[in-house]
Amino acid sequence: MKIGLVLLSIALSKSLFAQDRYDVIIDELMADPTPAVGLPAVEWVELKNKGPAAVNLQGWRLGDEAGLSGPFPAYMLPPDSFVIVCATSSLSQLAGFGPAIAVGSFPSLANEGELLYLRAGGKTMHALRYDLSWYGNDLKKEGGWSLEMIDTRDPCSGAGNWKASTANL
Repeated sequence: MKIGLVLLSIALSKSLFAQDRYDVIIDELMADPTPAVGLPAVEWVELKNKGPAAVNLQGWRLGDEAGLSGPFPAYMLPPDSFVIVCATSSLSQLAGFGPAIAVGSFPSLANEGELLYLRAGGKTMHALRYDLSWYGNDLKKEGGWSLEMIDTRDPCSGAGNWKASTANL
């Protein structure tokens, strides 16, 4: 019986605290929300849990070349699930589009691209350097459309794995 409790304890601590790199990834981002096309004119990123266990995002941070966001609040992200991360002032506008959490000092996402990364406990979990060319559509790169990852099983393949969304959120 003790062995079962120890294994359960290890599984719970892994799901709550320690994660492998690329278990949670940035799979969609809205860097240039204007002109608005069916969504509020605010910036956000969407995270996906690709791992086998729920992840507590408490204390995680989103960063860019200018610095880090405030820490994420406690939020359990189930396996194969998504959550929108946005500025505190944007939460009420995005909450109707799916699960969402807000952070202080949300990074200002450059419209033409920049380095964006996700950190947990000082460890980089996922990073990407997005670019306008990733839209693959001259109209959509003018704003109002998000960029979304095509194949989340290959989060490091760069430009060829991103496209303009076909339906925002």
